Amino acid sequence: MAPRTLDTIKKEHKTAHRRHRSRPSQTDIIDSLDTVGGAYHHSGPFDAASASMNTHKKYSPLEAVRDSNMEALKATPPEYIKDSLERNLPLQGTATIPSGYTDLSGNVMQYEEGTDMMRDPTAGGGAYKRWDGITYHPDDLKGKGSEFEYERDLKLKKAQAQEEGVEMLPQRSSHNFRNGDDRATSAVDGISTGRRVADGVKRRLGGLSRKRDVLVN
Repeated sequence: MAPRTLDTIKKEHKTAHRRHRSRPSQTDIIDSLDTVGGAYHHSGPFDAASASMNTHKKYSPLEAVRDSNMEALKATPPEYIKDSLERNLPLQGTATIPSGYTDLSGNVMQYEEGTDMMRDPTAGGGAYKRWDGITYHPDDLKGKGSEFEYERDLKLKKAQAQEEGVEMLPQRSSHNFRNGDDRATSAVDGISTGRRVADGVKRRLGGLSRKRDVLVN
C-alpha cells in the first residue's frame, strides 16, 4: 500500500468537513413558546398552504378556493399583484376598479362580481348569519335581528336627549353681563372709597400728633 501524500490527506480532510450533517429542523415560533406538556403543533392560517395539506386534489384547501382566488386576481390591478409578489406585501386593491373600467395601465378590468353573501339567501350555504323565520332590517348587515332595532332605538334616544340637554342649558343674556359688570364696578369703587377714608384718617392723626409736639415744646 502506497503511503498517502500530504495533498491527499488535505483533500480527504476538506471532503469530510464539507460532508452534509443532518441538522434539527427549526421549531415553529408559536410551538416553541408553548412549554406546557409535550411537543404540539399549533395550527395557523398558513398551514393550509403547506405541501403536506395539498397532496390530494379532492381534499386540498387551496383547490377549494382556487376559483375564488382566480377571480380575485382578475379583479386586482397588475401593479398590486407585482407589489405582493416582489415586496412580500398583502394583496391589495382587489375590486377597487369596477368591472368594465380601465386600470392605471389602461387595461380594461374584466371580472365577475359576486353576490352579497351577508344578505343573499341564494348564496352557497345560505346567507351569513341569517336564520329562517326572523325578519331582518335592510341596514342590519351583521344579522343581529331584534338586537339591531333595540340598539338603533337606544342610539336615537341618546341623541335626542343630548339635543334637548343643549337646548335647556341657560344662556347668559346681555342684561346679565351688564349686571355683572355693574357689580364688579361697584366693588372696585367701594375698595377705592375705603382706601381714601383710611388715608384721610391717617393724615388727621398725623396732624394731631405734630400739634401736640409743638404745644409740649
